Parts: sequence; structure tokens; C-alpha cells
Amino acid sequence: MYKKRNDNMSITTTSLWRKRMAILLLLFIITLASCTPKLFQETRTDAAITPQQVPAESREHLSVNPAQSLSEAVRENSSACLDCHQYRENHHPVDMVPANPSNFPFPLYDGKVKCLTCHVADHMGSARLLRGGPYADRREICFKCHYEEDYAHIFPHVMLEKEGKYTQVNGSPVCLICHAKTPDPKVDRTKDVLFRADVAFLCWRCHSLMPQPMLNTHVLMKPSENMLKDIEQNEREMKVTIPLVPRNRITCSTCHNPHEKGVIIYEPSAKGADSPDRLRLQTPDLCLVCHKM
Repeated sequence: MYKKRNDNMSITTTSLWRKRMAILLLLFIITLASCTPKLFQETRTDAAITPQQVPAESREHLSVNPAQSLSEAVRENSSACLDCHQYRENHHPVDMVPANPSNFPFPLYDGKVKCLTCHVADHMGSARLLRGGPYADRREICFKCHYEEDYAHIFPHVMLEKEGKYTQVNGSPVCLICHAKTPDPKVDRTKDVLFRADVAFLCWRCHSLMPQPMLNTHVLMKPSENMLKDIEQNEREMKVTIPLVPRNRITCSTCHNPHEKGVIIYEPSAKGADSPDRLRLQTPDLCLVCHKM
């Protein structure tokens, strides 16, 4: 009798365990099913996103019909891109009138170059949403409008003439290829210099992208608070400048010094000029500025 009762209890316990597992599995499937459409929507397209779903601080600038999708609003008003993307700070100049609009290869808006001149609005398609993509080399789209041969003789990393003056490009100092105004190396530091666009965007105009593993784990990443403290301390100890411009993000110039030797006077910022790969420090020291081994 004892053994039989024990067997019955075992069967009952097993049955309860299976029921509980079945209930948990069902709840998991229901939860997953409820999340999947939203995840799919956010990663594939914004076609169903309405202005009400845009963050409040951005929505107040978006003067469109509430019934419109965000993509429809952007197609009618390229400036709506500014609600999420600070394009005036980090992209190709906009609101400019091309020299020969009748032969321009991409659409113009009110006769001007806007975001949607080079990009598509539906947030799908080629990398960076480039019109006409995908491109094997992102720079291909640039030469739809610009003449490649006009830039073949320009090498912005050669900055000094024999007498020590800045190289001139089209009548202006070579510095202005990247900088919004010519820096004063006697007094200017990283926080003082102004750029024509985000540093990474400036570099991508000429340089093809680095290997994906390095690109995906470094470029445009924002260091944690702890890493920022380590960087500041190591800058002092190693006597080197590790720029995080703009907006405290890692860019090409964080690790590479694009200047010719002799341009930068401040010694920590001058390190790496004309060094192998223009690295501010050689490895592994450069890696140790940010990473603890």
C-alpha cells in the first residue's frame, strides 16, 4: 500500500510539473508574439510610425498632419529629418542651389539640395539609405554630382609648403577642407577647433571604411563614464590627446592624427603626426588608453 500510494503521489507531482511548464511556455509564446510585430516594425520600416510616436521633444517641431506616416511627412518636408538627425552639424551641406540644376542627377526640393536628394525616406534599402544604392564603395554616390578628377590632386594630409606656410587649395588654406575656420595652433585645443561636419563623415569622403569588426565596435561609439575617466587619466600619464569630437564619441581622429608633422604645436596633440598609420600611440599603448588588459 505504501509503495502504491508513493507511486500515485509521484504521478500527481509529475503531472502538476508538466502543467506548470506548459503554462509558462504558453505565456512565453504569447509575450514573444506580442513583441515581435513592434520589433519588426522598428527594424524594418517607419511606414506605420505616426508623428504621435515621435518623442515629444522632437514632435513639437514636426508640423505635419497627424494622420500622415512619418515617411509621408518626410517626403513632403525634408527638414523633418532634423527632428532625429542633426544633419546641419554632421552631413553634406544642405539648402544649397546647384550650379546647373537642369542636369542634376538627383531630385531637388524647391530647387535646393536637401536630405532626400541623397537619401531615401522609407528607412529601408542600402546602407545609410543612399539613393541609388547599394554601392560597393560609398564614395560612388559623391561622384554622381562631383567630378572625381577635380579631387585627384588634393591630398589634405600634406599641409605645409617648404617655407612653412599652409598649402593652398583653390585659394584657401588646406585646413578648410575639414575645418570650418582655420585653427590657430598656438592657442587652440581640441575643444576650440570647428569642423565642417562630423569627423568620421569628413574622413569617409576620401577613405574607404575600415574592416567591419573594428568599425562596428569603435567608430561613433560613446565611451562609458568609467572609460572616460580612464581616458582622462591616461591622457595625462601618457602625455597624449585622445579627441572625442564631436559629442564625446569615438571617431577616426580619436586614434589617428591626420595632421602633417609640424602643424600642431601642443605636444600631446602633435603625437602621431606622420607616424605609421598616423596612430597617436603605437599598439598596445594606444589600446591601453581606453581598455584595461
